[in-house]
Amino acid sequence: MDFQQLKIFLTVAALKSFSRAAEEMFISQPAVSVRIKGLEEELGAVLFDRSRARELTLTEAGREFLDYAQQMVNLQDEALARLARVEEGTAVAGPVQLGASTVPGIYMLPSRLVALKQIHPGIAVNLSIDDSARVLEKVLNYEVDLGFAGSQIQDERLQYYTFATDELVLITPPGYFQPAPDAASPEGLPPISLEQCLSANLILREKGSATRDFFETALAQKKISLLDFAGVIYVDSLEAIKNSVRHGLGISLVSRHSVEDYLLLRWVDGYRPEGLALTRRIYLVRHAGRVLSRAAKLTFKFFTAENTAFP
Repeated sequence: MDFQQLKIFLTVAALKSFSRAAEEMFISQPAVSVRIKGLEEELGAVLFDRSRARELTLTEAGREFLDYAQQMVNLQDEALARLARVEEGTAVAGPVQLGASTVPGIYMLPSRLVALKQIHPGIAVNLSIDDSARVLEKVLNYEVDLGFAGSQIQDERLQYYTFATDELVLITPPGYFQPAPDAASPEGLPPISLEQCLSANLILREKGSATRDFFETALAQKKISLLDFAGVIYVDSLEAIKNSVRHGLGISLVSRHSVEDYLLLRWVDGYRPEGLALTRRIYLVRHAGRVLSRAAKLTFKFFTAENTAFP
């Protein structure tokens, strides 16, 4: 077992592909396969489930070995950095796998990733977008280094840090309710009663969406269910929901971050539903037992520099 072998293993685990790992490391795919096979023989365990042709997954033994491999590579990096008198944060290179739900992934992270790359240009960020439930699952299964989600689950393996706050707002087709709100002042969205909304079709995300779960919980506190609306339409794309509202299919509750442009362009009207507490936290999530690579550790520090951990 050598450090190059360990780095190949970590790269394959991160990219879930022998071919992509070979491209990343500028070596041939057969060389990657041979080094992984040799590592498995030395450990006496199969590290990757190869039954799915399109995407490799770690076996239970692979997940167990992942942290040990990362610790050994981290130790080598630290030793080389100390010997070369490299200050922390300089000459850092390596991939970081991020998973994010729709709102943080599309509307919050891009500008922050620009800032991250300016500070650490050698960090190669890979970002996947899923619903919050799937993001948390990926963190638990070691599929991503860090996750960003709008919900929590009770699991002692997960650590949550406040990344941002978000407000859910009601959007309707222009002029759906009269009088229409003042489009020139989208910051001051007017209130609207829930009773007015029940006569409309409600457009919502699929199960697993933190926005939908948060809204249903808020409604339940007012003893209102989705069945109280004239109809419910499920759409698994936030952009499709916004366009559906714009063209008159129904109304919806969406993140304020995701709809600012639609409000300014007067493509939809925006309201704050009366009596509902619709401000929530967006969380940065990490696996408590995972040993982060140096690149992932610096990414974590970048995003948590001014934030507070929550149990």
